[in-house]
Amino acid sequence: MESPLKAIGFTQVNEKEMMEDILEELLSNPTKQEAIQLSAKQILAEYMKEIAENTYVMARVCVNKSSKEPKIQVFSCDAYVEANTALDVEDVEVEGFDDGDGGDQSYYVVCEERETAMQIVFWLQNVVEYLEARKKNLTCSQVNIVGIASEGTIVLPIEKDEEEEQIEKEEREKLRLILQQMKNGDEEAKEMLEKEEKELDDQLKERLREEDFLSVMSGYFIPETIDEATYAVLGEILEIKERINNQTDEKMYIFSLDVNDLNLEVVISQRELIGMPSVGMRFMGTCWIQGKVIMS
Repeated sequence: MESPLKAIGFTQVNEKEMMEDILEELLSNPTKQEAIQLSAKQILAEYMKEIAENTYVMARVCVNKSSKEPKIQVFSCDAYVEANTALDVEDVEVEGFDDGDGGDQSYYVVCEERETAMQIVFWLQNVVEYLEARKKNLTCSQVNIVGIASEGTIVLPIEKDEEEEQIEKEEREKLRLILQQMKNGDEEAKEMLEKEEKELDDQLKERLREEDFLSVMSGYFIPETIDEATYAVLGEILEIKERINNQTDEKMYIFSLDVNDLNLEVVISQRELIGMPSVGMRFMGTCWIQGKVIMS
């Protein structure tokens, strides 16, 4: 995936010198920082530099004091956007990322959205806060996620009359009830779900013979690469906000999307977006999903 920094107004971030300048400014003059003692000789720190409202460049570094001269290792320098979309989830698991040499301090989260039973994977934003909470034996009570889009296109909405919208709403509610029954151990519900999925699949194939894909699919949230937590996203735009990168003066959009009843906030640079956004249109793009776990 393209550098997430492009989504927050650094479209020239692929230039090595610019990346070094961004990192130097971040480490020398952070807006805020947090740290945790991992061991007697190792400290993990997160440095954040605000470049727009609720939008930061974040570097995660490790200070190793095992030798005479402390060694600083920079693990990442990424976009960090405050995740405000709360998900009602269960079966939350936080896993450390293995970079192959045992050095990285990145984490990803795997959870299940309660209403749709959809599995969601995202990169953990608040690693230091999470590690501190884990020391206190706190548990995860909520997760918030946000999508950082590397590219996107504005597409037309699907026109539906009231009857079609009501049928679609009833179908989703029916699937939710079946999923709930299945979670409660109802074996018949599993058979019903398989039957419903087959019928929906057959209907989709039939429609695709005569209709365009985007006129059939109102929305989707499909994993592209689980290890990078990137998803193909299509959803209706419910709200649009704008922010300006105070270092580059580039504009970014913040879309509140309805993705088949999944609420998702997505951030994208104006330069990486094709089309003019407006409420009611749909956004289609590729997003890196990141978020935070709320511990209590």
